[in-house]
Amino acid sequence: MSASIIPQLLKKDFMLTRRMILVFCVLSVAGAVAIALLFGRVPEWVLINIGFLLLMSPAATCGIVLLMTTVVFEKEKATQAFVMSLPVTPRQYALSKLLLNLGVFGVLWLAISAAAFYFAFGRGLFPLGTLPFVIMVLLGAFVAYVGILSVSLWRQSMGLTVLSIALFEMGTSAYLWIVVFLDPVAAHIHGPEAVWNSTAVGIVSAQALVAVGLIAGTLLYQSRRRDFL
Repeated sequence: MSASIIPQLLKKDFMLTRRMILVFCVLSVAGAVAIALLFGRVPEWVLINIGFLLLMSPAATCGIVLLMTTVVFEKEKATQAFVMSLPVTPRQYALSKLLLNLGVFGVLWLAISAAAFYFAFGRGLFPLGTLPFVIMVLLGAFVAYVGILSVSLWRQSMGLTVLSIALFEMGTSAYLWIVVFLDPVAAHIHGPEAVWNSTAVGIVSAQALVAVGLIAGTLLYQSRRRDFL
């Protein structure tokens, strides 16, 4: 079957959500501007906490609202039944959802990551020793989103999706707290140079592999699926 249906599905979802995406893009830019205005005018610990919220909240909220709208609500509103009556396979359907949701969230995630690096290291907010851990935090947020998206595509259930949001959020926070206290990480986190020892490289590699594995597993599951009932 031709893959030409995928761009059409992407266009359909994007046209339905483009205004919402634009609103969150504007909020992300406004958050970065607010951090720039606050820089040097408030204590660093206040700026770090406020900055994390201002940068991460719009991207995370956009990602969750987008997957709810394009995946979960599509089934609840019976729109999916019409879509699946078209010449489209479950794998193509899932691939279009992954491309849209990961594409939009990925762009926002890259933007907030760039802003975070600029304020943290370009403006000297953090010592360079924190670089590996900052990357782990940012990758942790990306992996958590991929996990939530995978669950939403797996069952398209409001209850399971909300539960996965809570579990991935708590799980990500828990393992990052454990990581920051590991001796190979903690020993260098306040240092003047970034140290990429085997522990740091292993954690970052594991995060990347988990994200890729979740995406591949989702596509494999959908390719073997015969219906959406």
